Formats: sequence, structure tokens, C-alpha cells
Amino acid sequence: MSVATSGGAPRARLRTSARNQLYGMVTAIVHGPINAEVGLLVNDRIVIDALVTNTSVEALGLHPGGTAVALIKSSFITLLDDVPGLRLSARNLIGGTIVAIIEGPVESEVVVDIGEETELAAVVTTQSLKDMGLAIGRTTLAAFKASHVILATEA
Repeated sequence: MSVATSGGAPRARLRTSARNQLYGMVTAIVHGPINAEVGLLVNDRIVIDALVTNTSVEALGLHPGGTAVALIKSSFITLLDDVPGLRLSARNLIGGTIVAIIEGPVESEVVVDIGEETELAAVVTTQSLKDMGLAIGRTTLAAFKASHVILATEA
């Protein structure tokens, strides 16, 4: 997987067990009593929504125009067919093209290109891989909950 970019500038990756690291610019923060919803622009057309505590927003120094990285475990991403009228409770629904598959006996890793040299990796059961007909070159939707996104900032 290539180095993630933000605004065209290459960035070093954090060392973490989270397979997906998406660098971006904070677009908005909406505070609730305990949590805040944070929008993170990760390329020209995709904003990732993250749900974090207000304490975390303050501790990370998050603010509109600032930068952060979204960390998403590959097991938190669900792949779906693009069905007209599809409604989900997951806030993040991103379309892309499958560019790589590592098939295992029980689970398989599927890498989805979501544009501008940005990829998402998802782990699905191998049975689901076969049942859905997932293959390199096929389009799919990647879905994940805002509460499954961890935000980090550089010190």
C-alpha cells in the first residue's frame, strides 16, 4: 500500500495495528454533551465522519482546518453491493474499486481503491468473498461506523 497523502504531500505512516490510516483536514466539529462528530476530508471528494469524546477533541487540539489521521481496523469495514435506496446506520459509505485480494481459508483481505492514491483494506469471510463475487476490478461500497474511527494527530 502506498504512503497516504494529504494535499499532495507524502506523509510518514504511524506504526499501529490499524490497517487503514487516512490523513486529512478537519472540516467540521459538532459537539454534543459527551461526544463530538468530526469530519475529516481525506481526498477531494471523501469526508470521513468520526465520533470521539469532547475530551479527545480538546486533547488532540482538533479544529477546522487542522490535520489528523483516521485509523480504522480492517475488520470494522463491511463491503456491500451498491443497491439503490440502500440505507444503513453506518455514517461512512465509500465507493471504490477492488485492487487486491488475499484469499485465506477462513477470512480474506480485500483492498479497495477509493481514489487519489487512497486505499481501504477490509477483512471479510472467504465465504462472503465468494457469495458476493468480489474480484479485482469490481466496484464495491465500504461501510464503517463513525464510532469505529480513531483519530490521531502528530505531536
